[in-house]
Amino acid sequence: MPVDTAHLERLRDLMQKHCFQYGDFTLTSGGKSKFYYNGKLVTLRPSGAELIGEALVDVVLASGADAVGGPALGAVPIAMAVGAAGLSRNRDLPVYVVRMEQKQHGAKDLIAEPFSDDGGAVVAAGRSVAIVEDTITTGGSVRKAIAAIEAVGAKVALIAVLVERHEGGAGTLRDEGYDVVSLFRADEEGRLSVNEAYVERLRSL
Repeated sequence: MPVDTAHLERLRDLMQKHCFQYGDFTLTSGGKSKFYYNGKLVTLRPSGAELIGEALVDVVLASGADAVGGPALGAVPIAMAVGAAGLSRNRDLPVYVVRMEQKQHGAKDLIAEPFSDDGGAVVAAGRSVAIVEDTITTGGSVRKAIAAIEAVGAKVALIAVLVERHEGGAGTLRDEGYDVVSLFRADEEGRLSVNEAYVERLRSL
């Protein structure tokens, strides 16, 4: 079912209600903020994940991505939601996870991934992948995922985030040539709004 504005508004309302705390917070980047955003309060809820998967899946598939994933931990439920939504489009889209640190035992891998139909790696040279994440502030965690993906010769076809904060990290990635889309934007007061550019992108598919 095509996603409409009402679908995005329902998800926005859910996230505004549950994912935002207000006060004086220090971000991972060291910057100060009037609000703290924790997307996992919705992404880890199956009903929330279903809304997210349906909101993102068509844009991810349109990017030509061979797999969807991103940095642990925030990307995991989002990527799984997109993968599950892909089944209704007759696509079994593999999900991968970029670990916070490379494993020091076993295969010593940095990217966790499922089996591939051709017996190789899902994230490998010549493949295109989508990165998903719950938010972008300065873009640090996404950059680590990009580095891991490009190190094996794969291409980042799309970066899709739930919430784009006002600090400019997403804009910098766009300036560097990455295709970055966001469902919602958060202003300095922590007010969430549907990103009209994303709505237009959905309509163009």
